[in-house]
This record gives sequence, C-alpha cells and structure tokens, in this order.
Amino acid sequence: MTAKMHRYLLALSFTFLFGGLVTPAISDNGQPLLNKDLFSIGAGISSNSIDDDDLDEDDEIGFQFFVAYDLIEVNLMEGVNSSIELGLMDYGYKRDSTGVWGTYTVDGIISGDLGWLARAGFDFGDDSGLMVGAGLGYIADERTELRFEYVARDEGDSLQFNYLYHL
Repeated sequence: MTAKMHRYLLALSFTFLFGGLVTPAISDNGQPLLNKDLFSIGAGISSNSIDDDDLDEDDEIGFQFFVAYDLIEVNLMEGVNSSIELGLMDYGYKRDSTGVWGTYTVDGIISGDLGWLARAGFDFGDDSGLMVGAGLGYIADERTELRFEYVARDEGDSLQFNYLYHL
C-alpha cells in the first residue's frame, strides 16, 4: 500500500472516530445524533477514462468502497431522498490513482423498483476537484440496491456499477 493511500485511510479513520466521539456530546438529549439504522455500505466496479492527452493511458477498470448516511430530515420535495456518501476509489491505473470522495446524493422512484439518482461533491486525491453524476437504481429488496451511474470529474469520468446495502 502506498504512502498516499495510508494518508487517505488515516484521514478517513480520524473523521469517523472524531464523529463517533463528538456526536453524542453535541446531542440535546444525550442520544447519538447519527442513527445506525440510516447507514449503508457499498462497493462497486467502474470503467474509468482520463481526459488528459499528455497521459498515455487507456481506460481502466477500478473499484471503490463507500458508506452512506440517509438524511431523513432533509426533504427537498415530495418523493426525493437525500444522503451523504463518502468513499475510497482506486481508478485502476498503473500510477498511484486512488482518491477519497464525498458527495451529496439525491434519489427517488421512477416506477416500482426502478429509481433515479444524482450526486454532486468533491474528489480529494488523484483527480481532485468537483464531481457530478447521475444514474439509475434498482431496489432488489428492502435492504439491497443496485446502481448504474455515470460520474464526471475534473480530469476523468467513470461508468460505475455499485452495490448498496442498507444496514
């Protein structure tokens, strides 16, 4: 594992540890601010391409792991759900190509078990900067969702297939 990856994992670990220690102290009634039933975990694979002509790299297959937290108090409109997602992605290139990302995500139902999603946030790593994306989701059961989405970043983009499990 590279030194850059260690820094990302250390920063992510510190964030979760700090959040876990501070949120009960901030809560009005002594209960944790974050409800464990609103967390989700996920993983996915992606086909990544870079928009830089100076680099001699083809599209690569990468992977990612992420966590999500549903924001039940944030209702933009009827039928639209909000969440915050944080993840670690390896873009699959030969050079060190990992990054930590965070997005605000909204989703809703199109019909039956088929839904839509959109995201906006930042990527901190190899392709630092703004990231936006949109896609479709399929609700396999009450805890499992499959997502197919396109995500664009400053220097590259990816076509992703993700699995999300609601805890």
